[in-house]
Amino acid sequence: MKPAADRALFRLLYKRRVTTIVEIGLGTGQRAERMIRLAMKLGDGLVRYTGIDLFEARPPFSPGLTYKCAHRLLMATGAQVKLVPGDPLSALGRVANGLRGTDLLIVSADQDEAALSRAWFFVPRMLHADSRICLEEPQAANKGTRFRVIQPEDVELLAAAGSLKSAA
Repeated sequence: MKPAADRALFRLLYKRRVTTIVEIGLGTGQRAERMIRLAMKLGDGLVRYTGIDLFEARPPFSPGLTYKCAHRLLMATGAQVKLVPGDPLSALGRVANGLRGTDLLIVSADQDEAALSRAWFFVPRMLHADSRICLEEPQAANKGTRFRVIQPEDVELLAAAGSLKSAA
């Protein structure tokens, strides 16, 4: 399964019954499409997917999909798809209350650090005790990325740290 960094996500999908996925940073959308199809195959076929991305507002050097292309690609999976334009802070500020019960939250490595650190404030209300959060992190010496899985209780620390940064 390529890229190798995504293997951790797919292993997690095999271990847990995931029906609600939120992804911050869609990139090309290929990972999202594969995750949705696998989750549907392993579960009862009902998957809710929310993708948060800058879409057309992405910087020119950052590859990604337009809103329309992402919608077309992901709706073809048969999942219930919701796309939310914006950076993590503005998007989660608008939709976090509607994302309660999220089983899997994925945060791509290409996210703006300032917006992401303040956006953690909204994440705890989305999660339940068995939720998993996967943070994509760049590896040293240009060796790609890897996912680090954090627990819901660790998100409280990130949320508090983000609140402290915004207060300063």
